[in-house]
Amino acid sequence: MAKIYALLQPDGSLLAARQKGRDWVVMSELHGVEGKGKNVSVFLNGLDVLGLSANIPARNETQALRAAPFAIEDDLADAVENSHVALRALNKTDPSAPRRINVVSIDAMTGFSEQLDAFGLSEAALIAAHSVLPDTNILFEGPGVLLGRLGDRSFAVDASLGRDVVLSFLDPHPQVQVFGQHLAQAVNRTADGDGANDLEAFLLRLIEWAETGSSGIDLRQAQFAPRRSLELEGLAHWKLAGALAAVTAIAWFGTVLMETGAMNQRSTELGALSTEFARVGWPELGGDVQQVLALTQSTRLSNAQTFPSLLDVSAVLYDALAQVEDSELRTIRYDRLRGQMTATVAFKNFADVDRLTAIVNTSGLQARSGDSRQSGSRVISDLTLESAS
Repeated sequence: MAKIYALLQPDGSLLAARQKGRDWVVMSELHGVEGKGKNVSVFLNGLDVLGLSANIPARNETQALRAAPFAIEDDLADAVENSHVALRALNKTDPSAPRRINVVSIDAMTGFSEQLDAFGLSEAALIAAHSVLPDTNILFEGPGVLLGRLGDRSFAVDASLGRDVVLSFLDPHPQVQVFGQHLAQAVNRTADGDGANDLEAFLLRLIEWAETGSSGIDLRQAQFAPRRSLELEGLAHWKLAGALAAVTAIAWFGTVLMETGAMNQRSTELGALSTEFARVGWPELGGDVQQVLALTQSTRLSNAQTFPSLLDVSAVLYDALAQVEDSELRTIRYDRLRGQMTATVAFKNFADVDRLTAIVNTSGLQARSGDSRQSGSRVISDLTLESAS
């Protein structure tokens, strides 16, 4: 179906527009919406959203989203833990270029998502108005709001801000395009074009920028990304029954390849972890895992307990870490006499320490957390693993 844009108005309602020929027609009600709003993009005025820019070296988008808050931490008014970040799509022609970033508080983003859910638009895109501004120094006068992009920042501020405040924005940027007669007069500049005097004109201008330039940054990322379910709509319209079988076969083959790759990667990582355990616990064996396995399986510990296989312990610890988001293994130590292994792990918060301990305890091993302390933005804890018997 045709794409639909909507503006979240101050009273909480939506003003929508859809394309008719080459023009965009404003609608009093939403029409032509796909299930859950897949074809809808909703604009916010952006007063709660700050636009920044930063270099974020990362191997993939998941890593980039995790690293972004720390790249802009000094520019945030709130703590990183209370902020939600969203990134503009990667510039494939210049992957090393700075990334545009939008930041909004988690509380505000939660409220916006709940509003979309109330409209039945749980899969609609959510875009701050200033994120679609052209990539140049610009100030735009809208109804009750000023949009701006100056240098590496974009923003929206209340139009009632004093003249001196607006002038302070412009001081470091002598070359700025100003749209809106009142705004131009207030800052003693010549207007480069008209602003928007009402919400309909404002929506149409945002659509023009989104369609001809930057599509803006969709705030529905990371934990706020829509939970889209797999739908097979449209397959019923295929005339050849064999097409469905082909799609199924391709999907199955792709799944097998991905699972095989993941298993190979896990096997490599577990092997490296086991070698490290062997090197630390039995330095005289030179890190030979097979010799260590033979020794641990044939030797009883002094407390009459047998420590599990290194591979088993490695698998349990690794799988437990994978279930606790942002946990990171720092060091490992093995006490052969006591039959204990101690792992130093970095966590996101103190609650994750107890969570990892509980996960390991359900695996047949006994785990207990030792000294836990705050180190910068991370929590460091020592986790001791031993036989449960």
